[in-house]
Amino acid sequence: MAKDKYDTAILNGLPVREDASGKAVVEEGAKVHPWRIGKHTKGKLGKPGQIFLTEQNQKVVLVSVEKLAFKDRHDYTPMGRFTKETMDLNDKI
Repeated sequence: MAKDKYDTAILNGLPVREDASGKAVVEEGAKVHPWRIGKHTKGKLGKPGQIFLTEQNQKVVLVSVEKLAFKDRHDYTPMGRFTKETMDLNDKI
């Protein structure tokens, strides 16, 4: 890979919020939205259920990952950083 290129992927996720006990829950009426890994994305991509932050610090739970050609990266909004926080998708969706 050229030094000016970086790994890209589409991250499909649902916005989450914290409930009164501080547990992450999917926002009511939330729809899956795509983001992408950006040049300055921090952290490591995990598996569905991982929570990441958008560039505006909105928490999002990862639902699925798709391949993304480097040349198509500008069609998607970059996300900010991955966290080590996770949630069980079976309970939330």
